[in-house]
Amino acid sequence: MRRLLPSALALLTLALSALAASAAAQSPDTVPLAPAERDRLVARTAELVQVHYVLPTQADAIAAHLRARLRDGAYAGIETADALRTQLEQDLQSVSQDRHLLVGFSREPLPQPADAQAAAAAQAQMKRQYVRFNHCFYKAERMAGNVGYIDLRCFDKPEALAATAAAAFAFLAHTDALIVDLRQNGGGWPAGVAQVSSHLLEGKVHLNDVLHREGNRVESHWTRAELAGPRYLNRPVYVLTSSQTFSGGEEFAYNLHALKRARIVGERTKGGAHPSSNHRLNDHLEVTIPFARSVNPITRTNWEGTGVVPDLPASADEALGVAHLAALRELVGKDSDPVTMGDVSAAIEAAEAAMASAGARK
Repeated sequence: MRRLLPSALALLTLALSALAASAAAQSPDTVPLAPAERDRLVARTAELVQVHYVLPTQADAIAAHLRARLRDGAYAGIETADALRTQLEQDLQSVSQDRHLLVGFSREPLPQPADAQAAAAAQAQMKRQYVRFNHCFYKAERMAGNVGYIDLRCFDKPEALAATAAAAFAFLAHTDALIVDLRQNGGGWPAGVAQVSSHLLEGKVHLNDVLHREGNRVESHWTRAELAGPRYLNRPVYVLTSSQTFSGGEEFAYNLHALKRARIVGERTKGGAHPSSNHRLNDHLEVTIPFARSVNPITRTNWEGTGVVPDLPASADEALGVAHLAALRELVGKDSDPVTMGDVSAAIEAAEAAMASAGARK
């Protein structure tokens, strides 16, 4: 399966990923690795990267580095699968710095590629978790001063998230500005990014091209010309980011910024613009290899390695307050109704006081 994140579980929320990581950290290193198998896994990883990695020249360099490390005995002292995972991933990224180029470890045996039943069970589990986490829409609320807020943690497939996205935007349809919070967004499906973006743009808009190494294929992503739900147009949009915003979350922010549809508030994002897929190495290890790269139709580049740079820099903790105050100030004078003006003024005073109080506590 090809996707933006390194595993099915990683397509869920960061909270779920953190829970899994915590459980793994508490378990002992119980999967021994024989020297011959260890060396085979390193050699196999080099082979897979050389064949599949999105940038052929860099793929050759990464593979050569792994083979040199193997010849030099760099892996000789490694006796467990999860220890190999750590060293192998470090060596891969020492050449590429590609945050989608990862090695995964599972204490439970990974399904065999030909095991259709296991693959179906994994897909069903992923779908259940997406549903349980409301297709990544954690919160939608109306803030003071009639500013809308959506906490969006990932991007499900478009057909799955469409109704929830439509409901969120319908709930906030009468607000005067919108904040989309991606501070804990780890990515997801590119088509899901396009589905949500469709609510913020009019008509059919070209968002992103994904250029595949294999066959030089181009996969284009556009907003939906027809949308079952309201569009949020002609009003300010702010997007919150953190250093943990990744992959599809970065694409959402990058696209809207390039289109001048949103202001980015927060921290520079993580910097991963290469869709990737998993390759099973053995019962306990798999390598995630980027097979394509994103190209924005406006900038003709992407956010790989650089991240998305905010318009209004702020710490992740302060980003919401900064964006809320900026949105409120942008609304001043846009409506001459005395009640509206009073509501916005009161909200600005409260937001300024809250930020001053937070600053004083530091």
